[in-house]
Amino acid sequence: MILINILGAAALGHLAADFLAQYDTLPSKPFKCNMCMSFWLSIAPFVYIYGYDGLMMAACASITSELIYKYL
Repeated sequence: MILINILGAAALGHLAADFLAQYDTLPSKPFKCNMCMSFWLSIAPFVYIYGYDGLMMAACASITSELIYKYL
């Protein structure tokens, strides 16, 4: 279950960063960066659900999002 949550948050952050990349007026960080967007989108739900372990899960989701961006 945790792995699916991490992969889902990474995919959601990747999709959000790709969608927001079309807007020139937004700053590149945190809105157009896959790693930043995944972290900030997943930090609140993960901390709410898993407590302090949610910080580590948000970090894992952001790294996974960057790997999705580079290798897929």
